[in-house]
Amino acid sequence: MNARQGEARRIPAETLPPVELVDRLLALTTGLTDVIRRETELLRNRARAEIAELQPEKIRLANEYAMDVMAVRGHKNLLDRAPSERVSRLKAAMAELDSTLASNGEALNAAKSVSEGLIRMVASAMSERTAPSLGYGPNAASSARRSGGPAGAGSLTLDSRA
Repeated sequence: MNARQGEARRIPAETLPPVELVDRLLALTTGLTDVIRRETELLRNRARAEIAELQPEKIRLANEYAMDVMAVRGHKNLLDRAPSERVSRLKAAMAELDSTLASNGEALNAAKSVSEGLIRMVASAMSERTAPSLGYGPNAASSARRSGGPAGAGSLTLDSRA
């Protein structure tokens, strides 16, 4: 059974009256802003499990927001007949979303930096532990052979691409 079957079918932005479109966009914008703020706070508190729980709602809101914004960009006249006071509230909410997204991006970059640092630290510790001591031991046997571990054991690679 499709997850969307129990939900009402989404009305395309182009078919909504201007006031309803502005109101829907405002609700999506404020809802997305709220989810992003919660995610940012959870990132700062390192609450990974709770962050994962937010993702379905964040994805749904972001997708619906993107669909409506694309419709408005493609048909600039969709908001022409909406009351200017409502359009102004929408613009302010969109500016607030942009600011919230910037803060979220900073928190994500900080979390990524911490994670990369931990990975490097673990990789360094692993390579120090498994690195063979070079030189000759008693009876002129290479001490690298005496280490007993397979060469390259415990290697770890960090891909810093985002």
